[in-house]
Amino acid sequence: MSGDENTDLLLGLGLTLNQARIYLAILRLEKTTVGQVAKYSKVRREDVYRILPSLEKMGLIERLMGKPAEVRATPISDALTLLVSEEKSKSDERLSDMKGKVQKLSLKDWKQPIPGQESIYILIAEKKAILSKTSELIRNSKKEVALIADKAIIIPILAQFSDECKHAVKKGAHIRLIFEGDNPDLQLKEKVQKLINGTAVHIKFHREPLNHFIMSDDKEALITTSKESGLGESPSLWTNNSNLIGVLRTGFESDWQKAETLT
Repeated sequence: MSGDENTDLLLGLGLTLNQARIYLAILRLEKTTVGQVAKYSKVRREDVYRILPSLEKMGLIERLMGKPAEVRATPISDALTLLVSEEKSKSDERLSDMKGKVQKLSLKDWKQPIPGQESIYILIAEKKAILSKTSELIRNSKKEVALIADKAIIIPILAQFSDECKHAVKKGAHIRLIFEGDNPDLQLKEKVQKLINGTAVHIKFHREPLNHFIMSDDKEALITTSKESGLGESPSLWTNNSNLIGVLRTGFESDWQKAETLT
């Protein structure tokens, strides 16, 4: 493994460039002095002195008593495992703090308009925003989630929203899926039903090109602007306009009747 590759791996674990260079130097030199580390790592001696305490705090090195003062690396697997564990702990704390803040903000009275009071059209371009809107749409469902999508790219999409689908099913919603593709696929049908884990999932296959969208309870819909890409890869239009949703409903029911089912 090259030095540059080792450095990149350590950078991926959260070390700075100079921290990585110094740590790799100590690993190779075993028990060594600051002067040797500076020479081998090509990091200034003053910077080595400044950085060593942070490496010691991470558990990556140990200081040895004596004159001249020496340092050595702790066993690499133990040291890096500890580093990963600490990063996970920090991440868990950040997520817990974020969830608490979201909950507090959600409880406040923001006087937001009730969905359905006015017709809204939102063109969403960012992938994260599209995925968030899709998650919200499915979770809002109490009666039905209706989806038309390309069968070739459906599994990663449904895997991302399997928890939301299960949540909707628990509330009594049915999920009807039309997969566009050349031929019906029994294996795909079984995968999807296993993924969502519900008898309320109904799947059909359509051989002709269709418009791709997801709709919830005839109240809101998210329409993709490009059929060639997966959800979030191109802008999508969200709306709660009853006239447009009515058109989508009519089209969905027509496609459903023409689609093939597998038993």
